[in-house]
Amino acid sequence: MSSPEEDRPFNLIERLSLWTSSICMIGMVLLILAEIVLRGVFNSTTEHSDELVGYFLVGLSFLSLALCQSRGAFHRVEMVQMRLGPHGQAVSALIFDTLSFAYIGLTGWYFVQFVLSSWRREAMASTALGTPLWIPETVMVVGAAMLLITLGKAIASDIRKIVA
Repeated sequence: MSSPEEDRPFNLIERLSLWTSSICMIGMVLLILAEIVLRGVFNSTTEHSDELVGYFLVGLSFLSLALCQSRGAFHRVEMVQMRLGPHGQAVSALIFDTLSFAYIGLTGWYFVQFVLSSWRREAMASTALGTPLWIPETVMVVGAAMLLITLGKAIASDIRKIVA
């Protein structure tokens, strides 16, 4: 909920979020295009594109969270924010960012447990590819960790605004 500074350059986490989510998007587009060409022209298929596109979609969703948070891309209740003064907006942002941090921290913990469980059980996707499930699940942990770092920076910024 912290207000972004649009003209500032991307920091390391934002760049990492941007590039990894961009790679996922490009991978999705290329797989879908390959599938269209193979089906339309050669009456064939990649057999695995739907599974891989699904993994890329998970990657895109989770890996882009940090960039979206830092650039203020998430929805806000502007009707409430308009009625608050600058101090009230800063307090509101701090409360929201702190609650978000706690929720993502808890969710991230369960993501880690989920990945470790898949690793220990050697769980595989029940598809022809037989992807070890810990691989795509790890993306959720990485995305949540990047979001936690970004939320931590937002909380520090919110506190500075309140104190100032």
